[in-house]
Amino acid sequence: MCLIDNLLAVAKANELCNRYGIDTISTGNIIAFAMEAYENNLLTKTDLDGINFVWGNPNALLELIQKMGKKEGIGELLSEGIKISAEKIGRGADKFAMHVKGLELPMHDPRAFSSLALAYATSRVGASHWTPTHLLETRRPMPDLGYDEILDRFESKGKGIMTAKLQDYMEMFEALKLCKFFNWVPISNILEWIHYITDIRMDFQDYMATGERISNLKRMYNVRNGITKKDDSLSERILREKRDDGGAADHLPDLNTMLDEYYNYRHWDENGIPKKEKLKSLNLEKLAIDYV
Repeated sequence: MCLIDNLLAVAKANELCNRYGIDTISTGNIIAFAMEAYENNLLTKTDLDGINFVWGNPNALLELIQKMGKKEGIGELLSEGIKISAEKIGRGADKFAMHVKGLELPMHDPRAFSSLALAYATSRVGASHWTPTHLLETRRPMPDLGYDEILDRFESKGKGIMTAKLQDYMEMFEALKLCKFFNWVPISNILEWIHYITDIRMDFQDYMATGERISNLKRMYNVRNGITKKDDSLSERILREKRDDGGAADHLPDLNTMLDEYYNYRHWDENGIPKKEKLKSLNLEKLAIDYV
């Protein structure tokens, strides 16, 4: 993202992030944001403590990571994350602040996979790639979920339902502490593992219903904290600016179409809030009483 092709510098950047305990995905995104802010005169060399913050400068990358880790100078602001940094810098900086719900976008471009755009937008924590919806659009079918063939990655219809199903499916991976690289394992194996360890016998419907309950529980936590449809979105650059070349050239995700289908499938209202009847069916009556 920073146009740095010096492998030693990239390796050192990863080492520094690990030592400071900061996320490499977010850090790379924030630094690229700062480079663009500098390019657009929203940050000056004085703001950056004299660092020549141009694209491709490996020294700038390493110096800023250390400033972020120590919260020194401009690093104190940028360590707050891209959303807060853009708000404090102002003057249109939000145009190139790539995040959802305050979490920086990972390096999987949602203009290349329609479902990924929806997964980022509706993720409980923001733009996280924890729900690997794009696998169904690139690598393998998932018969357990009713998908016997690879799906067209640019198609919008049906992606709302598919994304909701995969989110529920992967919520159980989270709850069971399974590695997400095991998402290719047949569900029958996972159900056997659950039985061997807990003596609980679940069928596929039980598994998915539990995942759906977790999804709605997390959504209601977010609703309590003010999250609604307005937050289930993507940066304008992703929704309006096409890539010039590559396999995803000229494609933009139709987020609104997919989001409407997603809400309808989940039985959430037009503001993205689970309906009282849905919460009751999942034994989450208390949340229905308190927040709906």
